[in-house]
Amino acid sequence: YSAVELKLQQGADEKLIIQTIQQQLGNQYLVENRYQQNRSLFAVMQLEKWAIYGILSLILIVAAFNMIGALTMLVLEKQQDVQILKAMGATNRFVQRIFLSEGVLLAMTGTIIGIALALLFCLLQVTFKIIPLEGSFVIDYYPVKVMITDLLLIMATVLFIAVIASWLPSVKAARQQLSLKAQ
Repeated sequence: YSAVELKLQQGADEKLIIQTIQQQLGNQYLVENRYQQNRSLFAVMQLEKWAIYGILSLILIVAAFNMIGALTMLVLEKQQDVQILKAMGATNRFVQRIFLSEGVLLAMTGTIIGIALALLFCLLQVTFKIIPLEGSFVIDYYPVKVMITDLLLIMATVLFIAVIASWLPSVKAARQQLSLKAQ
C-alpha cells in the first residue's frame, strides 16, 4: 500500500478535486478524503453525538421535575396576587400565560448560559485540543464543529420541555377560584 496526501487550500472544492484526480488516475487507484478513509471512526463519533443528545435530554426531563416543583411553589406563594389579578378582571388564560412565561424565561436563561459555556468549551477544544484521541489516527484530538442546526435543536428541545414542565403549574394557577375576603 502506498499513498499520496494532499492538503487543499481553504475554500477549495474538495469533491471537484477528488473527481478530477480520479479521472486522471483511472479506476486502478482509489481517491478518498480523510472522512472516507476513516468512515467507521466518524460514524462512531456521529453515534456518540446522538447518544449524548439523548442522555442530556433525559437529564433535562429530570431537571424539568425540579422546575415543576419550583413553579408550583411560586403558584402557591402568589395565590393572593392571582386573586387580585382575577378581581381586576384578568382571565384564566392571562394568568396561565404569566406562569408559562416564567417557566420559559427560566429555561431560556439556562439555555443561553449553557450554550455560551458550550461554545467556550468548543473554542478551547479547537484551540488547545483538550480531549485527545488515543491511537494512531489521522487526527490526534477529538474534532469539534459548532453547527447552527445543533444549537437550534438544543434550543427547541429545551423550549419544548420547558413549556410542558410549565404547563401544569400554570393551569393550576389559572384555575384558582376567585374568593373575595378581607384580610
